[in-house]
Amino acid sequence: MPSGSESVDARADRAVQGAISIVTLSAFVFRAPWVIPVLAVFLAAGALLGPAGNPFHRVFQGVVAPRASKPRLLVPASTIQAQDALAAALLAVATFFRLVGVGAIAWIVTLAEGGVAAVAATTGVHLGIVARDRIRRRK
Repeated sequence: MPSGSESVDARADRAVQGAISIVTLSAFVFRAPWVIPVLAVFLAAGALLGPAGNPFHRVFQGVVAPRASKPRLLVPASTIQAQDALAAALLAVATFFRLVGVGAIAWIVTLAEGGVAAVAATTGVHLGIVARDRIRRRK
Protein backbone atom coordinates (compact mmCIF):
# COMPACT_ATOMS: atom_id res chain seq x y z
CA MET A 1 0.00 0.00 0.00
CA PRO A 2 1.32 3.45 -0.83
CA SER A 3 2.02 5.81 1.99
CA GLY A 4 -0.54 8.43 2.91
CA SER A 5 1.97 11.16 2.02
CA GLU A 6 1.46 10.64 -1.72
CA SER A 7 -0.97 12.97 -3.43
CA VAL A 8 -2.95 12.99 -6.65
CA ASP A 9 -4.23 15.84 -8.76
CA ALA A 10 -7.77 16.65 -7.61
CA ARG A 11 -8.84 16.97 -11.25
CA ALA A 12 -7.82 13.34 -11.79
CA ASP A 13 -9.80 12.25 -8.76
CA ARG A 14 -12.91 14.11 -9.89
CA ALA A 15 -12.59 12.82 -13.46
CA VAL A 16 -12.25 9.24 -12.22
CA GLN A 17 -15.22 9.57 -9.87
CA GLY A 18 -17.26 11.06 -12.71
CA ALA A 19 -16.29 8.17 -14.97
CA ILE A 20 -17.30 5.65 -12.31
CA SER A 21 -20.65 7.39 -11.95
CA ILE A 22 -21.22 7.32 -15.70
CA VAL A 23 -20.19 3.66 -16.00
CA THR A 24 -22.55 2.54 -13.23
CA LEU A 25 -25.45 4.54 -14.63
CA SER A 26 -24.74 3.27 -18.15
CA ALA A 27 -24.64 -0.34 -16.91
CA PHE A 28 -28.10 0.20 -15.40
CA VAL A 29 -29.60 1.99 -18.40
CA PHE A 30 -28.27 -0.50 -20.94
CA ARG A 31 -28.82 -3.52 -18.66
CA ALA A 32 -25.20 -4.65 -18.78
CA PRO A 33 -24.77 -6.54 -15.48
CA TRP A 34 -21.34 -7.88 -16.44
CA VAL A 35 -19.97 -4.34 -16.05
CA ILE A 36 -20.54 -4.45 -12.28
CA PRO A 37 -17.97 -7.16 -11.38
CA VAL A 38 -15.46 -5.82 -13.92
CA LEU A 39 -15.67 -2.35 -12.37
CA ALA A 40 -15.43 -3.91 -8.90
CA VAL A 41 -12.14 -5.59 -9.87
CA PHE A 42 -10.74 -2.33 -11.29
CA LEU A 43 -11.61 -0.45 -8.12
CA ALA A 44 -10.34 -3.22 -5.85
CA ALA A 45 -6.98 -2.88 -7.61
CA GLY A 46 -7.05 0.83 -6.80
CA ALA A 47 -7.98 0.10 -3.19
CA LEU A 48 -5.10 -2.35 -2.79
CA LEU A 49 -2.39 -0.66 -4.88
CA GLY A 50 -3.35 2.99 -4.64
CA PRO A 51 -4.20 5.29 -7.54
CA ALA A 52 -1.53 3.69 -9.73
CA GLY A 53 -3.50 0.43 -9.56
CA ASN A 54 -6.76 1.99 -10.72
CA PRO A 55 -7.01 1.83 -14.53
CA PHE A 56 -9.05 5.05 -14.65
CA HIS A 57 -6.29 6.96 -12.86
CA ARG A 58 -3.69 5.42 -15.15
CA VAL A 59 -5.60 6.62 -18.22
CA PHE A 60 -5.85 10.12 -16.76
CA GLN A 61 -2.13 10.16 -15.95
CA GLY A 62 -1.19 8.88 -19.39
CA VAL A 63 -3.58 10.90 -21.56
CA VAL A 64 -4.79 14.01 -19.76
CA ALA A 65 -2.08 14.89 -17.22
CA PRO A 66 0.70 15.49 -19.77
CA ARG A 67 -1.52 18.07 -21.51
CA ALA A 68 -2.82 19.77 -18.35
CA SER A 69 -1.26 22.53 -16.30
CA LYS A 70 0.33 21.76 -12.96
CA PRO A 71 -2.18 20.72 -10.33
CA ARG A 72 -3.21 23.39 -7.85
CA LEU A 73 -5.17 21.11 -5.55
CA LEU A 74 -4.07 17.67 -4.41
CA VAL A 75 -5.95 14.78 -2.83
CA PRO A 76 -4.12 12.31 -0.55
CA ALA A 77 -3.69 8.86 -2.07
CA SER A 78 -5.19 7.37 1.10
CA THR A 79 -8.44 9.25 0.38
CA ILE A 80 -8.59 7.79 -3.10
CA GLN A 81 -7.84 4.31 -1.78
CA ALA A 82 -10.64 4.58 0.78
CA GLN A 83 -13.06 5.73 -1.92
CA ASP A 84 -12.00 2.85 -4.18
CA ALA A 85 -12.41 0.38 -1.28
CA LEU A 86 -15.96 1.58 -0.61
CA ALA A 87 -16.81 1.38 -4.31
CA ALA A 88 -15.32 -2.10 -4.69
CA ALA A 89 -17.23 -3.29 -1.61
CA LEU A 90 -20.55 -1.90 -2.84
CA LEU A 91 -20.07 -3.37 -6.30
CA ALA A 92 -19.06 -6.73 -4.80
CA VAL A 93 -22.32 -6.70 -2.82
CA ALA A 94 -24.20 -5.84 -6.02
CA THR A 95 -22.48 -8.72 -7.81
CA PHE A 96 -23.45 -11.07 -4.98
CA PHE A 97 -27.10 -10.04 -5.22
CA ARG A 98 -26.98 -10.52 -8.97
CA LEU A 99 -25.53 -14.01 -8.57
CA VAL A 100 -28.21 -15.07 -6.10
CA GLY A 101 -30.94 -13.82 -8.41
CA VAL A 102 -31.96 -10.58 -6.75
CA GLY A 103 -31.26 -8.29 -9.70
CA ALA A 104 -33.38 -5.41 -8.44
CA ILE A 105 -31.31 -5.09 -5.25
CA ALA A 106 -28.12 -5.43 -7.29
CA TRP A 107 -29.14 -2.45 -9.42
CA ILE A 108 -30.09 -0.41 -6.35
CA VAL A 109 -26.67 -1.01 -4.80
CA THR A 110 -24.98 -0.25 -8.13
CA LEU A 111 -26.87 3.02 -8.45
CA ALA A 112 -26.00 3.86 -4.85
CA GLU A 113 -22.32 3.51 -5.77
CA GLY A 114 -22.93 5.72 -8.78
CA GLY A 115 -24.39 8.30 -6.41
CA VAL A 116 -21.40 8.04 -4.05
CA ALA A 117 -19.07 8.58 -7.01
CA ALA A 118 -21.17 11.51 -8.28
CA VAL A 119 -20.98 13.17 -4.85
CA ALA A 120 -17.19 12.80 -4.86
CA ALA A 121 -16.93 14.09 -8.43
CA THR A 122 -19.08 17.16 -7.90
CA THR A 123 -18.29 18.16 -4.32
CA GLY A 124 -14.97 16.52 -3.49
CA VAL A 125 -16.60 14.84 -0.49
CA HIS A 126 -15.40 11.24 -0.28
CA LEU A 127 -17.81 8.98 1.56
CA GLY A 128 -15.12 6.30 1.56
CA ILE A 129 -13.19 8.41 4.08
CA VAL A 130 -16.30 8.79 6.22
CA ALA A 131 -16.82 5.01 6.22
CA ARG A 132 -13.14 4.32 6.94
CA ASP A 133 -13.07 6.76 9.86
CA ARG A 134 -16.23 5.28 11.39
CA ILE A 135 -14.83 1.76 11.13
CA ARG A 136 -11.56 2.87 12.76
CA ARG A 137 -13.42 4.59 15.60
CA ARG A 138 -15.22 1.36 16.47
CA LYS A 139 -11.97 -0.54 16.96
